Amino acid sequence: MTERRTSGAKPVNALVRGLRVLAVANEIQAPTVAEVVRRSRLPKATAIRLLQTLVHEGYLDDLGEAEGYQVTAKVRNLSRALLDRTPIAQLVQPLLDDLAARVKWPSEFFLAEGRSVVIEVSNRSAAPIKLNLFEHRRFPMVASATGLAYLSALPPGEAERIVQDSVADGTLTRPPDACLEEVAAARRNGYALWEYPSLSPGLRMASIPVRSGGRVIGGLSLVHFRDLVPIPLLESLFLPDMRGVADRIGAVLADHRD
Repeated sequence: MTERRTSGAKPVNALVRGLRVLAVANEIQAPTVAEVVRRSRLPKATAIRLLQTLVHEGYLDDLGEAEGYQVTAKVRNLSRALLDRTPIAQLVQPLLDDLAARVKWPSEFFLAEGRSVVIEVSNRSAAPIKLNLFEHRRFPMVASATGLAYLSALPPGEAERIVQDSVADGTLTRPPDACLEEVAAARRNGYALWEYPSLSPGLRMASIPVRSGGRVIGGLSLVHFRDLVPIPLLESLFLPDMRGVADRIGAVLADHRD
């Protein structure tokens, strides 16, 4: 006999409270303890204990005293199946799949969230070339090709503010002037590059900003091997196609909002 689930079953209060805290951290960029207490309506001691538990289990990062907490890619993974069915995914997926059929290499569409960029849509399964790619979906703006491409499309003052904030929260570990020069280079070139040797030697991402409704919203990135796609080939063949797709993504998302 199959056990029936009853809607009147008593909830596990500790789980309910933990989910409430996690929801606050997911809704706000780097909430402090005080903000978590106010929004969750939990006692401070309870909120702190739950935050420490979520950090221990890998769902939150503690950014340091008075800097707040930030959700990790582990939270994103919880909703991966749901994300695959979002309206944005439904609109953008066919465009990325068509791009994969032409260029063969996998590509990803990212949206900006706070000081991070997050993979919203990917064509990994459709791309003919299969690569060992990222398990996580969230990347710092200051330490990713897509983030640098996004920053390059912002007004210089706004990009500099994000870089300085990333220094303050410990995300940026190299000199800020070096990061700002990378942003300036992406602005001049129209794209940014970043390598991921920890995944595979020579694995590289090329990224361009994506604009919609007159503002930059994220980026489009192509994953490839440096030795197989030299810069002249990237600039002459792949980037023009990517820019066309980025324009179409921006247009369909603007129409969707309207």
